[in-house]
Amino acid sequence: MVPTSTLAASSSANALAPGASRLAADRVAATTPLRSRARQRSVREFRPIRAVMATVVDEHDLHVWRRASSSLTSCDANGSDLPGRFAEAAGSTDAFRPGDRVLACVSGGSDSVALLTLLVEIRHAWDLDVRAVHFNHGVRVDESAEDAVFVEALCARLDVELHVRAPEKPFALSNFQAKARQWRRDETVVLLESLGANVALQGHHADDQTETVLLKLIRGCHLSNIAGMRPREGVFGRPLLSFPKRDLVEFLESRAETWREDPSNTSPKYLRNRVRAELIPLLRELVDEGGFESRVEALTVQSAHLRELLDDVPSTHLAHGEAPTTSSSTVFDRSYLARGEIDLDAWSDLSTLVRQDQLHAYVSNSAGVDMEYHVLRKLCARLFARASADANAADAPEWEWRIRGDWVLRSVGTRAWVVRTPRLDLKTKQAVVGNRDEGDADSRGTGKEVVIDAGRGVSIAHPPGWSIRTSWETSSSKGDTTGDNEGVRLSNLPDVCALRLRFRQPGDAFQPEQSPSRGRRVKLKDWMRANGVPLHARDRTPLVCLGGEIVAVYPCASAETQSSEDGSVMDGRRGARLNLVVDCVSVDDVQ
Repeated sequence: MVPTSTLAASSSANALAPGASRLAADRVAATTPLRSRARQRSVREFRPIRAVMATVVDEHDLHVWRRASSSLTSCDANGSDLPGRFAEAAGSTDAFRPGDRVLACVSGGSDSVALLTLLVEIRHAWDLDVRAVHFNHGVRVDESAEDAVFVEALCARLDVELHVRAPEKPFALSNFQAKARQWRRDETVVLLESLGANVALQGHHADDQTETVLLKLIRGCHLSNIAGMRPREGVFGRPLLSFPKRDLVEFLESRAETWREDPSNTSPKYLRNRVRAELIPLLRELVDEGGFESRVEALTVQSAHLRELLDDVPSTHLAHGEAPTTSSSTVFDRSYLARGEIDLDAWSDLSTLVRQDQLHAYVSNSAGVDMEYHVLRKLCARLFARASADANAADAPEWEWRIRGDWVLRSVGTRAWVVRTPRLDLKTKQAVVGNRDEGDADSRGTGKEVVIDAGRGVSIAHPPGWSIRTSWETSSSKGDTTGDNEGVRLSNLPDVCALRLRFRQPGDAFQPEQSPSRGRRVKLKDWMRANGVPLHARDRTPLVCLGGEIVAVYPCASAETQSSEDGSVMDGRRGARLNLVVDCVSVDDVQ
């Protein structure tokens, strides 16, 4: 650890905030050593907090934190009432709780230094176990090292255990902020688990919240998502959201605490910095004193209420393997898609606002594409017109809308789903495959089929992006009813055979096992129509093939048993049957 005197000598004079060390000579650094605790608690799961500041803990917890806060005076000897207000805000928003092991994210700036100092001041009253983490990105070489030294000295003086994290390699300059942010979150979650901590606390304050709301408005955010940051999201807490930055600075000055300034926070190349330095001062000038912040707060609260109403509407998104409540079919009318699909029957019954919200959420979650509102509005209108047409919606032909890049929304019958399909270059007439982010779960490399060994001389090939399971049912296991309604059972297969899974193709025909036309082949499209396979499922129903023959239409129709050349039934496995389960499929045209 670097002592305070050494730190002062090694830090750049212009790196400390102007006036921050004004009271440094009078600093009272008396802190009680942190008590040793043997508590080992796992990261606690929290329910989503939908309102910005409206979530209140239950009555028991409310009583606990009020009793814990009773020892915090309304105004201390230094004239600051912030510790008491901080404790009250933390309790009312569930940002953290008495008895928690908390991990403070400390950069060395005024916000995070104020957060750590406040936690230390209430830790005994609230029985908190306070730890800290500092992230050294190594971008500002000398200054980054000085930031780390500063935080190390601060934690040593406050008797707080510090953990320092640095990336294995520097981040690329393109999209640096987003990559660094995600890295910090990932590292924090790992550290929380290893420490047995309950929550990671961040120093975002009311001014940050205002900036976030304005940035969302500038970028065209939907009204229901303007609410900004929440006091508690999963394992991350933000107990300072109700306090403006000036309160935090005044508190630090009352404690003679210093902090570091990051020059990038004033760089005009970042939009947030321009909003902070140019837009917000102008808005405050145009609105009556105090009126601007109150109006922003009112807007965020209303947005949070709207989000709550929209979230309470049952989703029309069907996950893979899930059958819709609007369908009478229990066999073929279910989604095997890796990304699921939308039940247009249920979706078209919703109000316009809810239809737009659910379609936006489905496309965003499935394809990672955030549609601008004017695009979303047009797409919803076209899709609704198809779903509510006078003609039978179940027989509506295929229709597509290119969302962005390779991503397309495809609609057939009463379903709509996103699919990745290449654009066509008008000059070369060749498919143009868009760039994919590294780690994309839907990327499938060469697009070659996947071959698995099912045992007993049977191999199964299936397209990339599919997920299947196999097992064998023998005479000794036939009494086991576990999973009787799952998958298709295949018997009398050749001793050595290669099965292949695919979708239907033009000219497909097969010989159903139980059919009035027994003994002769029928066209697959005619069989599907006669057996109630929905239009939207016909091109996405898995077929099990042996050579050029279809031996099963997943999940329940098998072909008639084939005999050997001498007329006897093939049974080289003594009655064992192959049970094949298709968990999900991919219908992407980009392989």
